[in-house]
Amino acid sequence: MKTVMYNYNTSLNWVDVLAKGMRGSIEGNFIKGDNEMYKGTHFILPIEEGITAILIDATYKEEVLLKYRNKNANFIGLYFYQTNLDVDFVLDAESTLLGKLNYNLSVVDSAINMDYIIQSGTRTFVVCILFNKDTLRNYFSKITKVASIAEIILNTEKNTIMRLDRMSLESLILINDFRKISYSNPLYEVYFKGFIYGLIGDYLKQLSTKKIVIDKAISEDIKKIIASKAMLQSCVEEPFPGVHFLAEHVDMSPSKYKKLFAEISGLTPGTYFYNNKLKCAKDLLETGRFTVNEVAQKLNYSNVSYLAKRFNEMYGVLPKEYQNLF
Repeated sequence: MKTVMYNYNTSLNWVDVLAKGMRGSIEGNFIKGDNEMYKGTHFILPIEEGITAILIDATYKEEVLLKYRNKNANFIGLYFYQTNLDVDFVLDAESTLLGKLNYNLSVVDSAINMDYIIQSGTRTFVVCILFNKDTLRNYFSKITKVASIAEIILNTEKNTIMRLDRMSLESLILINDFRKISYSNPLYEVYFKGFIYGLIGDYLKQLSTKKIVIDKAISEDIKKIIASKAMLQSCVEEPFPGVHFLAEHVDMSPSKYKKLFAEISGLTPGTYFYNNKLKCAKDLLETGRFTVNEVAQKLNYSNVSYLAKRFNEMYGVLPKEYQNLF
């Protein structure tokens, strides 16, 4: 198994080392590589003082162990993952799956050593946003519900921040839309910076609307809710299964299930399900292979008018008008 060591921070003094480790060539803000290990692109951009963002778009040709080791604990990483195959995320000799139906968002203190075991054939699209802790403290201070506990959260003597979760539907849409922009676009850097601010804004909005869970270990209840969210995504073409069924599936009472789901997701189970259904409708319309009526039938909407109403509420445009954009 090929091993690659990552060691970075919010400055850019590690870019040459990364390029050497990945055997890629530096072209402006890009590191591009095509060898027996992988084919892909890294894009690195300072967003503002204390914030650097990295995009990793790579297909791995062999099994690879990525080891993240940092010599300082002065920054926190916010990581968004999209992969076609599950990736083993290893922390303290314990492995957790990252992937489409598993965790796809992490918040990790730079003091933590992380390993990723990636199978041959895995396509990854990962966005890493690295915050200097002083910068993050300033962001937290602007959110009323978070400001009062910001010092507790960022006190490295009391907490080592480690959180695994599912990204919000809004973040997923931002990522899917951004992936359509070509690397050769002359405004790519501008779009990327706006994209990163969009992800930051959405995550801060989540912090202001739902319970903050910070711990090295993810509780069993939280794992169950994440599994339930994954199940809701997998059955998006079907009718909403109902809270009682969902609660029974994860061995919880309906009242506990609804409360915990809302605390972790910021949405009720029904809202989360129907938002994902609308996102799926949007993706289907973009393909150009289905009429609006066919999309409504495929996603089990009672009629086209109801789909059009909900779609317009979510995206500010009617489905037919949206489809005509492609």
